[in-house]
Amino acid sequence: MKLNKLIIREIQKDEIDSVATFIAQGYANDPFFHWCVSNDSNQLNIVSEYYKVYLNAQGAQTQVAYNDNQLVGASVWLPHDVDASIYDDINQVVQAYKDNFQEVADRSHSNEPTNTPFYQLVGIVTDKKYRGQGIGKQLLSYQLNKLDALNIPTYLEASTIFNDQSIYAKFNYQPYGDIMTFAKNAILYPLYREVPHDYQR
Repeated sequence: MKLNKLIIREIQKDEIDSVATFIAQGYANDPFFHWCVSNDSNQLNIVSEYYKVYLNAQGAQTQVAYNDNQLVGASVWLPHDVDASIYDDINQVVQAYKDNFQEVADRSHSNEPTNTPFYQLVGIVTDKKYRGQGIGKQLLSYQLNKLDALNIPTYLEASTIFNDQSIYAKFNYQPYGDIMTFAKNAILYPLYREVPHDYQR
């Protein structure tokens, strides 16, 4: 389907539930989340509740993309020093799968940058009916422009192999630390992006 008029803005409080569900639906076929919840038939609800914790976290920055009042994209970012109590909240909502989610959190923390404050992209999803029209690129541009102006670098763990053609490469992300393998098809590729020199102060 073709986009008519894409609008990107910050999330509003009353959108948190619908955006969490949208993100969970976007990750419905993601091998990483299939590993996290072991192909549970309740995966959608578990991942949705997981993202509600992130969306409600202090310091979280979430952008939404709308096309003619229809949600077609969302991205979620957390500060490096997010309150650690969110992991207790995550354990509550993922229940039987808390060991898997805890392993991800532990390995992420041991891998992420330690020498500077940063924001981490913890989720980005676009509506599959509108993919290939630059929604993800515009979501990234929106947030990175803000963070660049504040001289804040960013980090993420992609669930797809990084190469020169990937969207993250186009934003000057580079491999960082160790690739995180949890299962044959559940692999995360850590990437880091410095603030461009034009913005550095």
